[in-house]
Amino acid sequence: MLDKIDKKWIGFLFGAVFPSLCFFCYWLFFHNQLNFPNGFIRYLRAGNMFQEVAIVCVIANLAIFYLSLNKKIFDFGRGLIIATFLYVGLVLYISLL
Repeated sequence: MLDKIDKKWIGFLFGAVFPSLCFFCYWLFFHNQLNFPNGFIRYLRAGNMFQEVAIVCVIANLAIFYLSLNKKIFDFGRGLIIATFLYVGLVLYISLL
């Protein structure tokens, strides 16, 4: 069954969507009184917390990567790491603005 998801593009797609889902869940459970995404992002940037929250969302990708190594679905893990590096570049870009 794991052979079906052992493709780089599936790992990349999952790696691109999963941090966004984590970001949404963070808003939903802790700051749902703020408008999503504009009010929430404005709140995070005003408190200089945006970079930290984004890093935590990207670290969630690394937990999935660890699971993919244990299940020996290596191509999925490669796609996941590519998406993670792109997110890290995005976090660096946003933090330098």
